[in-house]
Amino acid sequence: MPIIKKLRSILIFSTLLLLVACSQKQTFSYTQPEDSIKAESDHFIAGVGIRDITPPPGIPRAGYALWSTTGEGFRTRLSARAYYMQGNNGQPYALIQTDLMAGSRILLARVAELVNEKTGLHAGNMTITATHTHSSPGQYLGSEFYNKHASHKNGFDPVFFEFLAQQLAAAVFDAYDNQVPAKIASGKKAVWGLTRNRSIEPFSNNKNHPHVEQTNAAVFHEINPYLYMLRLDGLTADGSYQPMGAFMSFAIHGTSIPRWDPMFNGDLWSYFQGDLQHQIKQHYPKAKHVIIGGFEGTHGDIAPAMPLDQSGYIWSKNVGSALAEEGWQLFRELENSLSTDSTIRIASRHIDIRDNPEINGTEICDEAAAGTTLTAGPYEHESPVLAWLPFFKQGSSRWFNTEGCHGNRLLVGGAWIQPWLEPKDSFPRDILFQLIEIGDLAIVPLPFELTAETGFRIQATVEQSYREKNQTIPEVMVTSLANGYTGYITTPEEYEVQYYEGGHTIYGRYSQPYVTQHIGALAADLLTHNKVMELPAQWQFQLPVKTFVEQQPLAEDRVRRVLSTPEYQLPAVNQEAYWHFDWQDITADHIALHQPLLSIEISDDQQHWQPLIHKGRPVNDQGYDLSVQLIDDQDGHAHYRAYWYNPVFQGKQVWYRFVIQPREHEAILYSAAFH
Repeated sequence: MPIIKKLRSILIFSTLLLLVACSQKQTFSYTQPEDSIKAESDHFIAGVGIRDITPPPGIPRAGYALWSTTGEGFRTRLSARAYYMQGNNGQPYALIQTDLMAGSRILLARVAELVNEKTGLHAGNMTITATHTHSSPGQYLGSEFYNKHASHKNGFDPVFFEFLAQQLAAAVFDAYDNQVPAKIASGKKAVWGLTRNRSIEPFSNNKNHPHVEQTNAAVFHEINPYLYMLRLDGLTADGSYQPMGAFMSFAIHGTSIPRWDPMFNGDLWSYFQGDLQHQIKQHYPKAKHVIIGGFEGTHGDIAPAMPLDQSGYIWSKNVGSALAEEGWQLFRELENSLSTDSTIRIASRHIDIRDNPEINGTEICDEAAAGTTLTAGPYEHESPVLAWLPFFKQGSSRWFNTEGCHGNRLLVGGAWIQPWLEPKDSFPRDILFQLIEIGDLAIVPLPFELTAETGFRIQATVEQSYREKNQTIPEVMVTSLANGYTGYITTPEEYEVQYYEGGHTIYGRYSQPYVTQHIGALAADLLTHNKVMELPAQWQFQLPVKTFVEQQPLAEDRVRRVLSTPEYQLPAVNQEAYWHFDWQDITADHIALHQPLLSIEISDDQQHWQPLIHKGRPVNDQGYDLSVQLIDDQDGHAHYRAYWYNPVFQGKQVWYRFVIQPREHEAILYSAAFH
């Protein structure tokens, strides 16, 4: 027993030393713009916009915590998609979808500051959502704790943050500038077989699920299967309405790409969004703007249904493309219910949950804490060693003193050591609760990762609020990771079992009832007053800062040149085939990966070249199969590698070449021809 105790102490201390880092703090302040409303209209109005947010090499990837990697380039690009809407009642609203790990309240505040003067939008009538891809950048969140622990590095990067804010604002401006009279329709569709419950034991502990089968097939049933969608069609010059796009919510973790992959990518959401957008464009050739965005539903205990130990791009595409087929069916179904007559109602309420830990007799912890099972990681993505150790592995809990707000959860380092190594003020504490009603759809965006049952209980509470006010009950779409990141929320029954999700419910076992009470109160107030805007006059953030991609002057002797001829790599187990070649170029801080860089050209005589089109899609870095990786960056010169995955073969008489677009003052560059 003494040996076990000693080992436990050493592991706890070592783990926490890895988690702790110090850096200079900086204060960021944002004044809330005034609320405004447009004139009433006989038409719903909408516009869409999109901007690339692919980071430069060197930014840490977020999602796998200590086991994350630093991004070395991209495989599928990351985007921000904006949907500007104005109801017949004149109420404006903008939903910003991002291919990021989570939304961010500080990012919301900065974007509101940038767009308010022109659009009248502010933090209360905007929402930033996320796909939760674990292959996206970190270091932009509004809390010290998650800027430290979402990735393997510590610090808020003000340079990268400002890049994100400017790109999101530009997407909003695009959407605002192309607004037209529009029709909308919303609905949902059950999707089975593409997701499974990764934490079935806690789920089966819920009082309303006492008879969950303990079989391999059960995990495919105990999920939130619903794909929600809001479709937008806009008026065109010829007087017809054509699709502008859609936004969707679905419960599936963005973890189909393994943690050791070094590339930024959108995970399975890239294929989900991209394939659906392609289908719509093919079917509606008159459509000018088609922008498809997706974001997380109540996915906290829901994983992609891939074979065990087969994470990677092959299965990511399989699942994502299958979801796109389901989305296409729903998109077509909504055509019959499109309407120009829809109002928008918004309720936004900011709560400091540390200062206000109680509502209607339900009380959470007034101080957040991390549980030991958080460090073990979730099923299929377990942390080495910790996932098998007593006191850390799934299901570990304490056997005594379980009456407090943290219940039976074992705290990393214990109640005394954890606050010393992880100050309580580093945890997120400010929550923006929102409820947005758009026509027949009510969106409940929350900054947590919600388990499926947590989402069902919140949904039921919102529906009850409408019932009590004798108002028509809309479809209720509860979403995760909006406007910030505040860990997980499990039900009290799930929390008792103390798997990863319960260990990451940082405000304790009554978090779900507490948040549900707040949403119920917000819904009741919205239905009484038609609008709720309760935001502080100013938001302040004090964050440790660090710039991860240092700005370098361009080398005077820089030379853009080919370093190797293209080579072909045969496919292997769970690995696609690819061509690759290397070239020298300007440094990572200047390469601008958010702009088009790489494409493939085709020729039958090596004299006349044209862009390669395959199955109706250009083969370039806006798709799925071209990738750019930074190999080395020093002394003002950088070495890059280009990849073409799943290449096309059309016989020896057909040649291909890589094309690298100009950067700074460097001219276009071509690889040697290959076939």
